[in-house]
Amino acid sequence: MKQNEQGVSPVVGVMLMLAVTIMIAAIVSATAGGLSGTQKKAPDAILDVTIFSSKDYGGYNVSSLMIRHISGNVLPTRDIRLVMYYRNPVTGTLNKGDLIGQQAVPGDAAWTTRTVTYTADQYCGVLFINDANRFGTKNNPVRDSATGNDNWFGNPLATFAPGDILVTPAQFCGPDHSHNTGMEYLFPGVNFQNADKEFPAGSTVTVKIIHNPSGQVIFDKDVIIL
Repeated sequence: MKQNEQGVSPVVGVMLMLAVTIMIAAIVSATAGGLSGTQKKAPDAILDVTIFSSKDYGGYNVSSLMIRHISGNVLPTRDIRLVMYYRNPVTGTLNKGDLIGQQAVPGDAAWTTRTVTYTADQYCGVLFINDANRFGTKNNPVRDSATGNDNWFGNPLATFAPGDILVTPAQFCGPDHSHNTGMEYLFPGVNFQNADKEFPAGSTVTVKIIHNPSGQVIFDKDVIIL
């Protein structure tokens, strides 16, 4: 007797296709799961940025910038990047400031204050956390070395928590000097001794704060200079 095997091949083919489809689906699922497990999550933080064309620091005026951490997650400053765009109204040039990691700026030989001397052979962070409770006088941000300090932006110990303020070193720029070393780093090409024309109140700075591990922007705003 002859057996009819005409329907066997199509059935086997369908079963093989199903097996291959299931294997591909399993591989894709495993890969996607691995990627989602390693992807960093952006922190949840509410920040505010204030920029001054001229602010009184007890007898002298200087341009300055501050970032307030209002609420949310603690941010290690080494994990965040500050990017700013500003068009100089005098030159018409679009300037880009970019701060990532710990960066030191030197003072000026002519600068002195009642409490701190910030001279050309001393350094401060472009931004530092102004918190005397965690960083008291023994951790004054002005140092004799550019190697770093606990409260400088980008330092492994500098964690930015709710209630903290990051500031440029304006309070150490002595009387009759209208330029601020931190501002000069953040706004290259701007002459701050001519700030009333090149960095006037009412101008706009586009500020972006990026969480580097996740690549997510956690602050993006056009800030009006005060």
